[in-house]
Amino acid sequence: MKLYHVSTIPALKVLQPRVSTHGKPYVYATENLNFALFFGSRKSNGDFDGIYGIENDVPFFYEAFAGAFKHRFDGESCYIYEVDPEGFKSGQTSFKGEVVSENPAKIINCDKIDNLYDFLMKKVDNGEIILREYDKDDVNFVAMMENHIRDRLVRFHILDDKERPIYKFCADHFPKIMQDVETEKEEISDK
Repeated sequence: MKLYHVSTIPALKVLQPRVSTHGKPYVYATENLNFALFFGSRKSNGDFDGIYGIENDVPFFYEAFAGAFKHRFDGESCYIYEVDPEGFKSGQTSFKGEVVSENPAKIINCDKIDNLYDFLMKKVDNGEIILREYDKDDVNFVAMMENHIRDRLVRFHILDDKERPIYKFCADHFPKIMQDVETEKEEISDK
């Protein structure tokens, strides 16, 4: 079994556990190299760039706004680290394709990607990654994305701190959705 971790940090020899969204210090990895590549950007806005995951072993990325995929990955360089699989466990997080280790993980090999967007687009062209570009004319797709963004705005309390960079990002890309959520919060508090 080969495991991969993608990072923007060069020349790592060991991956140290870090606390992330799961609240526990883990080293994160996946068997699916193409999916791991989605984490190779400093410009990531997480779930606010789109919906991404793996279906039938093929990674997919659905854009939350026009040009999100290019915005996130163009001009970014990253490093693909193959890690020693010892100590990694599946089923510790809610994401099926993810494995974690509570211990440091030794790096077996490293490859550099100079422009992640170009690299990913070759994989899209080869059918190794599914990219669904934002389509403002597809009402079902737009509704799915609006529900996704609305959920993240509430779940991650984005509207509570206007100084956070993610608030400003959302205000630039999703002003109407933010206004709708704010109005709904006011209506609920008035009751």
